[in-house]
Amino acid sequence: MLRDLQSEAGFVWAYRFDGEGKAELMPRDIMPGLAEENASFVWLHLDLVHSRAKQWIAGCSGLPPDALALFVAQDEHQRLFHNAEFAWGITFDQIREVDSLADDTGMLHWIVGERVLITGRRAALQATRLTRDALETGFRATSPVMLFERLIEYVIEDVAEDVMRLTDDTDSIEDHVIDDRIGNDARRLGQIRRRTVKLHRQLNGLHQLFRRFADTASARMAPETVKSAASRLLGRVDTMLTDVQIVQQRARLLQDEIAARLTAQTNRQLYVLSILTATLMPATLVTGLFGVNTKGLPFLENEWGFVYVVIFSLTAALGVYWLLRRRDMIN
Repeated sequence: MLRDLQSEAGFVWAYRFDGEGKAELMPRDIMPGLAEENASFVWLHLDLVHSRAKQWIAGCSGLPPDALALFVAQDEHQRLFHNAEFAWGITFDQIREVDSLADDTGMLHWIVGERVLITGRRAALQATRLTRDALETGFRATSPVMLFERLIEYVIEDVAEDVMRLTDDTDSIEDHVIDDRIGNDARRLGQIRRRTVKLHRQLNGLHQLFRRFADTASARMAPETVKSAASRLLGRVDTMLTDVQIVQQRARLLQDEIAARLTAQTNRQLYVLSILTATLMPATLVTGLFGVNTKGLPFLENEWGFVYVVIFSLTAALGVYWLLRRRDMIN
């Protein structure tokens, strides 16, 4: 039985690519390196929870020390650095469960060079899995930068699908508000706003990375393929950022409208209650007076006394109601 050297060293998978961009999964009993014979470049994906994966990456002498340090760091912020030969950093990605997507996000660590793409994660991520599935179905990448760009595009596409779901939910809530069928829409809007805030922060962080990379003078030192990919990805990120901001604004306006409608409904109920209170107050006073057990009460010995008191109470209530209508206090 062949020994699984890659699993022992913390590799999730390792691919080598030929000159035409076709991917080949390397056998598990072969330890991959930063460069493979008869291969244009390699993609090495590591499990950063595995201690031997950290040992392996620390022993890679051909990579920048700063890149190695950031690759194994437990950093929850998005980063992007580069020199004349490599680019490295951290970006967010959606965590993938066994058969579905989780609501939480993880961090993808990566290093891109001329002949190598190294990625690492501490939880199963969606974009890396989709990229591998694309390779298995025939997708070809002629360079590590092209493969990395495809990976980040999957991250953005996941956000796009999430934004579409949020947009559909917002449309549904808007229909309920227009039809005055407000149920638990306020709670749903709160969930939408929390999700859009999270997406906005993640996309804004990605936008700042690529924008800073494009604007800094040191970006001239970066490889041309990296600069081109960063420019294209910046455009995609900006589009998604705009879409998220639109959903955010709509959710905020709908929350304000729902709050206004609920306030108006409460005011109408208080208005009716106030009218009833004012109308029944004289009748309450009359019944209160006749309920006092003292001598000298009128109609005490009269067999029609109860009827007289009821008529008097109703007359007083109608009188107050007429007075309120006359003063235009009742619409």
